[in-house]
Amino acid sequence: MRLLRRGSRGPDVAEVQRRLSELGYVVGPIDGIFGIRTEAAVLQFQRDRGLVPDGIVGPLTYNALFQTSPQPGVILHRIVAGDTFYKLALNYGVTVEQIMAVNPGVDPNNLQIGQVIRIPRGTGKRHTFSAWIPYWTQQTSMEVVREHAQLITTISPFWYELSPTGELLSFPNAEDASVIQFANSQGIEIIPLITNNFDPQLVSNMLNKPNIRQRHITEIVNKVRSMNYDGIEIDYENLLASDAQPFVQFLRELKNSLSPFNKKLYVAIQAKTGPTQSGGSAGHDYPGIGSAVDVVRLMIYDYSWDYPGPIAPASWVRQVLDYAVSVIPRSKIEAGLPTYGYDWGVSRRGVTYVQAISLAQQYGAQIIQDSQRGPHFSYVDSSGINHEVWFTNAVNFATFVDIVNQYNVKGIAIWYPGGDDPQIYTLIQNRLE
Repeated sequence: MRLLRRGSRGPDVAEVQRRLSELGYVVGPIDGIFGIRTEAAVLQFQRDRGLVPDGIVGPLTYNALFQTSPQPGVILHRIVAGDTFYKLALNYGVTVEQIMAVNPGVDPNNLQIGQVIRIPRGTGKRHTFSAWIPYWTQQTSMEVVREHAQLITTISPFWYELSPTGELLSFPNAEDASVIQFANSQGIEIIPLITNNFDPQLVSNMLNKPNIRQRHITEIVNKVRSMNYDGIEIDYENLLASDAQPFVQFLRELKNSLSPFNKKLYVAIQAKTGPTQSGGSAGHDYPGIGSAVDVVRLMIYDYSWDYPGPIAPASWVRQVLDYAVSVIPRSKIEAGLPTYGYDWGVSRRGVTYVQAISLAQQYGAQIIQDSQRGPHFSYVDSSGINHEVWFTNAVNFATFVDIVNQYNVKGIAIWYPGGDDPQIYTLIQNRLE
């Protein structure tokens, strides 16, 4: 492509003007003439995207323009050889009429290779589908996200942790520009996550020292704004029971600080079946948290931890949701669901779906298919140690999806893409309502 600057004329200038206008920048008439107003719009766009503000549309600015979704719920698609509206409708799970509605003026019988059109993310589903992205599996997880982008509403990469003084520390792979760019290009919300690494004292120190709490809130708001995230997710686990109310107050203050910038607040909380349950969930006050934030993600997994057993038995999933929907609006609840497994031997170790299947094949173990508790099997290793493996497959995951449909909560979030049975994505597309 040629460089476009003030004084340039032609259909490529008109394309840039039209794109800027779609994104909300004022360019004046779309006349194919790169004038003062078009230059000012380009400069503002470059500043907003962290690009060098030179007012020139070169490759970087052009790519940024056409890899940013013009509106929520819309995917940008560049026409390639063989594309038709009918083919695209089948690939994206929408109708030809829906594609035509968001592309007024585009002749479906005269599509040009390289032409950018809009695809609605209208799957007709009432439930959302989100994915947590661990930093240590980020590349693999994002490969799965890219493959199934049309299904995914939100991604939450593990990018930050709380420091003792309230600042945000970055994990490896944090703020990956390719992840951000892809999410933006597909109309996928990006809600990065902050963790306390299961340290209750770290959070207690922040909650109960006003200067550190305020510094932490300021840090979060500044980060969300500077990176132009859609919001932030707080994942502070194993909180002290005495910190339950201070934690709710912190969330309220954080939400109030994010709201003027139209940014969302998500929180991940540990699963429990009643208000007074002890253990790691004691510091999570469900009603208070539900009233303070936009989305509550229930981590409904790790039912069995110290001893072999199901990751998320269906009966327990229902008990957790029974309590949650009684104190939190259903429209705010996402059911956090497992896709992984554990191999219990001398100690417990995590296994992916593929690893679980490979172990069963290696030791000639018969897998017991159990849709309610999850598939499992036993084997004896070469050292004579007994093992018990419980994991998640599509048959088991179908039970989770049916439960979410039944309870009609906001949607699901999975931990995590890349370690899972690939068939769960077909199941989600066909079965999640």
